[in-house]
Amino acid sequence: MRFSLTIIVVFVIFTNCSVYLKHPSIGNNAQWKTVTYNDSAVFCLPKSKHRIDSVINTRSGRTYLVNNNCFKLPACDLKAGINELSLLFYLSNSKIRKKKERLYMVSEIIPKQIPVKNYNLIKHDESAYTQGLIYWNDLLYESTGLRGESTIRTINPKNGDVLTKQLLTDSVFGEGMTLFNSELYVLTWKDSLVLKFNTDLQLIEQNTYRKEGWGLTNIDRRLLASDGSDYLFYLDSNNYQVDSVFQVFNHRGPVYYLNELEYIDNHIWANVLGKDTIMVIDPENGKVEMEIDVTNCIDRLQHPDAGALNGIAYDKVNQVVYLTGKNWPFMLIWRPFFFEK
Repeated sequence: MRFSLTIIVVFVIFTNCSVYLKHPSIGNNAQWKTVTYNDSAVFCLPKSKHRIDSVINTRSGRTYLVNNNCFKLPACDLKAGINELSLLFYLSNSKIRKKKERLYMVSEIIPKQIPVKNYNLIKHDESAYTQGLIYWNDLLYESTGLRGESTIRTINPKNGDVLTKQLLTDSVFGEGMTLFNSELYVLTWKDSLVLKFNTDLQLIEQNTYRKEGWGLTNIDRRLLASDGSDYLFYLDSNNYQVDSVFQVFNHRGPVYYLNELEYIDNHIWANVLGKDTIMVIDPENGKVEMEIDVTNCIDRLQHPDAGALNGIAYDKVNQVVYLTGKNWPFMLIWRPFFFEK
């Protein structure tokens, strides 16, 4: 008996319903694709009778309703820098497609480059390891660091003379300072403390502060702090817990090592530790609008002990800015040209 074996080959053609990234199509790095803050990342189905009904960002948990064959993810929904996306696309044929992408989000603003020119100088105590600087009521107030040497002091803004000085407890490392509710608030570096003084430099109270203390200022009756990262933190002035955060970024991506802070003319000025550069930041979105270059204002060969730029104070009445740094021999008094209306 013979058996006949018939082999039937079945070719099954599947309609391609994979989702692809249409825009941005190329980036400046092989590992990710660059998208600007005011742009959108566009994901599409290939030519198909089906559509995208909804999309879930599994990392953020956010759901988007679509009803189209393309989905636009606003870049403002991303964080600055690298974003590892994991998206679920729910299609009209009840299929689900998963898409992973790496996008690098930057600001669409190229910051204006502002060199500091046409300034005056007053002396500055070279032993002062400057951490914070503010102007109030015709006086400069300065906080300084280093354990056993940390102080707060008042300074004559006309000649740089130190008028009064209060030594902090030997165990703390003083950091940024701001005037808030007519009192001085001083952060400490790794001591988990925030100190409150009256304007006569008398300690009123100390409280717990769980983050690492760097810079401090206030905006619209809210405390704003830095911790050396690319984030700034709004603090609850009652318990110093973090209320909200935002990221600082420019056309290249996140800006790290944000340090001394000052709120000037509706913008945040923040120096970058290790650079003689100040970022001028829009507090509404964290974008850097200007970069102020202080490089040519101090000759580091002539002053080898001068440390980082780390002091920004604003005299609103006279529209001048005071700038100095750790162990600098002088302060700059500068009236920026862009203050002129």
